[in-house]
Amino acid sequence: MIDADFSDIFEQYEALCAEVDAVFAKVKAACPAEVRCEVACSDCCHAPFDVTLVEAMYLNRHFNHLHPKGDSRYVLTEAANRSDREHYRLKHKAWKAHKAGIADEKIVEDFARERIRCALLGDDERCAMYEVRPITCRLYGAPLNIGGQMRVCGKSGFSAGGKYPAVNIAKLQERLFDLSRRIVERVGGKYDYLAEMLVPVSMAMLSTYDDEFFGLKETKED
Repeated sequence: MIDADFSDIFEQYEALCAEVDAVFAKVKAACPAEVRCEVACSDCCHAPFDVTLVEAMYLNRHFNHLHPKGDSRYVLTEAANRSDREHYRLKHKAWKAHKAGIADEKIVEDFARERIRCALLGDDERCAMYEVRPITCRLYGAPLNIGGQMRVCGKSGFSAGGKYPAVNIAKLQERLFDLSRRIVERVGGKYDYLAEMLVPVSMAMLSTYDDEFFGLKETKED
């Protein structure tokens, strides 16, 4: 991890996670029959999604702290490698579809139907790092407003055409991007695009967030 203090940014991210948890609890209280999340239900742990820079670095820091070495790190790292290859395959497939002229909406719908086992999902169908899971994981099971369209968990009791309290994902994403921009600004690296970078959980686990990652380390070309 790069030698910089991100504690205040991570604290704000944790506060955002707490807000999201409270929203989910509110939706669950309002719609107890529809929100059917339960222990060891891992449907959301097979849905491919990406995380922002602040989420990736936060998860990476806790992964390195909780699993610095030994069997648990080996098992999780191997799972991350497998998951990363699957994500690459799916994104390459989506890129080929885009080049072939297939509508973006169709590509997104096809991608959403894909299944990839999360690297953090254990054999007991529980998350190995549940307490520090990303925002998407915290909201899965509640209705989501994504691009103006309602998205619901297939195992929930919500119907796609129904009217329910929905979480606006765009507003949450902007707050996450803002925290990510603050990280990039604090580092002072030359890769500004990292503030809007999205990567799968597996890559967040495997990455090394050092000077080279942020473009601080001089290269032979420099």
